[in-house]
Amino acid sequence: MLDTLKRLPPEVVSKRGGPVRRALAKGAKLIRDESRKALQRSIDAAGKTGITETTGFTAGNVIMKRRRLDYINGERYVVTVRPKKHPSGHQYRKRTIQTNDIALIMEQGSAKHPALPWLRPTFASRAEEAIRLIETTLIADIEKLVKKLAAQNGVR
Repeated sequence: MLDTLKRLPPEVVSKRGGPVRRALAKGAKLIRDESRKALQRSIDAAGKTGITETTGFTAGNVIMKRRRLDYINGERYVVTVRPKKHPSGHQYRKRTIQTNDIALIMEQGSAKHPALPWLRPTFASRAEEAIRLIETTLIADIEKLVKKLAAQNGVR
């Protein structure tokens, strides 16, 4: 697969990340979506968080970000929580609590709150499935590119 990628014209493969970016995005979306559900389950855990009503605001801010690797010509996606001020308006050290603060406390715990991990278990349970999805998507996209280029060059 790497040999095929190297033989393809650079404008086809590297433009905006090409098939590698698309494949990685599909795998990251799988992890992101499952992480949202897991965070909401952790927040809803009866009696452990002390929260009686949830809006889904924090879980809705679980996102994936594309990160370019400048030191090696590569791609990566990161699943994280967008830092947005929480609508509850609660303050901690004269600063409004943000969604990423809540998610971190849920994941790692604090002196007052037990840890209710949501991201690490999700990644551990879905990593193989995400890798398989990335592989199949990448192979299919590369095959499409090869056929398209062959058709443009009149090769059968």
